[in-house]
Amino acid sequence: MRTLHVCAGWEKWNGAANIARLVMGEQKREGHEVSFATWATIRKLRSADEVWIHCGWLPCLWWAALWGRNAHWMPEACYDPVRLKYHGWKKWLVGPIERFCLRRVKTLVATCEAEKGWIETYLGKHCPPVEVTDIKRFFNLTKSEVGTLPNEHPLHLLYLGRQHPLKGLEYLKEAVKGIEGVELRVVSNAFGAEKDKVWDWCDVLVLPTLSENFGLVIAEALERGKRVITTDGAPAWNDGNDYGGRLVYLKGYRDGAKETRVSLLRDAIEQLTKRRNHV
Repeated sequence: MRTLHVCAGWEKWNGAANIARLVMGEQKREGHEVSFATWATIRKLRSADEVWIHCGWLPCLWWAALWGRNAHWMPEACYDPVRLKYHGWKKWLVGPIERFCLRRVKTLVATCEAEKGWIETYLGKHCPPVEVTDIKRFFNLTKSEVGTLPNEHPLHLLYLGRQHPLKGLEYLKEAVKGIEGVELRVVSNAFGAEKDKVWDWCDVLVLPTLSENFGLVIAEALERGKRVITTDGAPAWNDGNDYGGRLVYLKGYRDGAKETRVSLLRDAIEQLTKRRNHV
C-alpha cells in the first residue's frame, strides 16, 4: 500500500511531525510504501492509497484533504477549547474552511478520548468517524521501580520543549521561586548526544501544559525512567496509571486561575523535595 503523510513542517522539534514519524515507522514495518511531504501535488495525493494529514489550520493541509484519497487526519489537539481561544479571531475567520476540509476526510484520528470529544464538538453532526489511537504503544513504559531521588545536588527539574504560551512555562517559573533545593533548567531544542546529556542531568521532567496534542516528551521521560509532573492539559495521560509512582498528574490545573496553577505545581515539587532519598 502506498501511504503519503502530509505535515506543515518536518523539523525535529515539531511534535506533529514526530508523531507522524512514529506512525510512518509502524506502517513501514507492516510493508507499506511510505512517503511524506509538506505541499504535495495533486498527482501525488491522488496516486497514494492513503493520505495521512497531521495537525491543522494551514492551507497545505486543506489542500491534502481536498485532493487526497482515503484521507486520515490527526488534528493533534487543534480543537481543544483552550487552543480554539488562543488567537481565536484567526480561527473564527478560517473556521468554515477548516471544518469543510475536515468533514471531507474518511477518518479523524484522536490521541485520547478527550480529544475525540473536542473534535466531535467542533464539527457537530457532520463529523466523520473519529478513531482513538494509542501513541503510547511506541514506547516502553513498563519500568516498575521509581528509584530514589539524589540528595547530593539540588533537585534537577527539566522543562524540555517549545517556549509557547500554552505550555504554561510562566507558571512553572513562578512555582519554583522560593523553593530551596531545586534547580530548573529550560531547554527548547536538544538532539542526539546533547539531548542525552540533558536527560542525564534531569531528575524530574515538568510539563505544565494548558493544551497538549499528546506530550511525546512525557513518554520519552517515562521510557528513560524519569519522574514526571504534568497536568490535565495533557489528557492522554489521565489513564489512572502512575507508571510505578513516576507520574504526577495535576487535575484542576488546566481550567484553574493563575494562582491555582502555580499552587498545584509548587505543592507537587515540594512533595518531591520532601521525599528525597525515600522510595
